[in-house]
Amino acid sequence: MTVVAIDFETANSDPASPCALGLAFVEGTEITRRLYTLVRPPELAFDPGNIRVHGIRSQDVVDAPEFPEIWREIECELSGALLVAHNASFDMRVLGATLGHYGLAIPPMRSFCTVSMSRRLWPEMASRKLSALAHHFDIAFTHHHAGEDAYACAAIALEGVREAGRNTIGDLAEEMGLVRPVAARPARASGGIAARAMRARTVRASASEGTLRFLMRGSKGTAYDMSLRASSRAMPILQCSCPGSRFRPDCRHVRMVIAGDHSELMARSEEERQALSQLLSAAFRAQVAA
Repeated sequence: MTVVAIDFETANSDPASPCALGLAFVEGTEITRRLYTLVRPPELAFDPGNIRVHGIRSQDVVDAPEFPEIWREIECELSGALLVAHNASFDMRVLGATLGHYGLAIPPMRSFCTVSMSRRLWPEMASRKLSALAHHFDIAFTHHHAGEDAYACAAIALEGVREAGRNTIGDLAEEMGLVRPVAARPARASGGIAARAMRARTVRASASEGTLRFLMRGSKGTAYDMSLRASSRAMPILQCSCPGSRFRPDCRHVRMVIAGDHSELMARSEEERQALSQLLSAAFRAQVAA
């Protein structure tokens, strides 16, 4: 059985907003491999509270891979695996919500929570926080770095194996009755004009469920997420993640797109930028003609 400790950091309160992923692979009683990557969430909307926790900002992930690209590399290893996490309900929620957002299937997987494990094995401990347990077992790590947190979680699970006198994390999880299934479900089919037009996903622009998502460069070079979706009203709904949009929906970037000024569109190539510009122009021309 593949055993992998997993940890996510998120951009905001939406579970489908991963901005970092850490994995620590365990074989027997050894951590044999570690993986860490930044993740570009579906929208570059970072809550100040989340930033205070992990220190990751929107500019740090603009050029990071989106989750589907990462998932293609790790799905075969995680399928059928036992996923170990500290407060597993959070990380399983992020994983499920993110796969669901992108219409990706959840393969058969099971989870094991080291918080629940620690309550059983060390009831006398005052705190079951990851940092407190790591300190108790002299595990050196940098808290709220997804790769380091995954490593610490795996190391704590192995301390549990030694405490219980078992051979593997899988054996311990089964014996304690703390294994939980991660429900499998089929991939959701995507459709709509925008989805068909942008079927070839890129890091810069994407479409899902009829919503077109793209990047717009701000006055200081910051990339802001924008989304366009159809509406029964006279005009399609155009939204921006820039600070100005918090105070008025028609921020500078929204007004530029509606006016046909696409000079600050960000794309991976000139061909993609032109295709995106034509798609936006067509969307608003169709509404005006109607």
